[in-house]
Amino acid sequence: MYLLAACLLLLSACQKADISGNYEYRTLGVSARDFLTAAPYTTLQIQIDCMPGFAPDNAVISNLTTFINAYTNKPGGITVLQRPIAASGKAALSLTDIVKIERNNRIFFTGLNTITLHILITDGYFTSTNTFATSYWNTSICIFGQAINDNSGSQGLVPRSKLLSTVLQHEMGHLLGLVNQGSPMQSPHRDPDNGAHCINPDCLMFYGIETNAGSMNTLIPLLDDHCMNDLKANGGK
Repeated sequence: MYLLAACLLLLSACQKADISGNYEYRTLGVSARDFLTAAPYTTLQIQIDCMPGFAPDNAVISNLTTFINAYTNKPGGITVLQRPIAASGKAALSLTDIVKIERNNRIFFTGLNTITLHILITDGYFTSTNTFATSYWNTSICIFGQAINDNSGSQGLVPRSKLLSTVLQHEMGHLLGLVNQGSPMQSPHRDPDNGAHCINPDCLMFYGIETNAGSMNTLIPLLDDHCMNDLKANGGK
């Protein structure tokens, strides 16, 4: 189940970053098993911070929580807090910019029986303008809203809700340890040329999802059997 809450107070590529001293600021993939299993964390708290004009609709939130519920064991449930934050004031954001914004706005941190996920949706591009998103720490995702808007919602392009759902689920897959980055492979399927991605072009974890999703059909790609087997072997459903 999930709870969508809105906070009305406006507060003033799969890359890696690592910093010591806090659960949330560790290498991408190291919390895969914590997300997948019911112990020690029975509950997942998601914080979605959106810059002006880039808030996801309810379908995107529902699609994300459905995806997470399909593969993780969280008997305490999933809660979602979505809230507006200040505009970045930049056309392009570096990984350093993203980290600073998260640190200034993140209010939920992992502890007791709850693991947390922070999602930032920006009003600009990444330094590479054709990148839709990046998962950069063990519990952190950033969506580049302007890149999403440029590649969705118009005639001949994929619906915006579908593109955003696809990209969010792909990045969540990385936090769950795919491919072979926290959830060990049960059979070979990691793309040797594109890092922690699946070699199957029909799989949600194919590398092109992060840059080419605008050309897909109206269906959100699914995890293939190889990826699902990896998650199950690491404590998922």
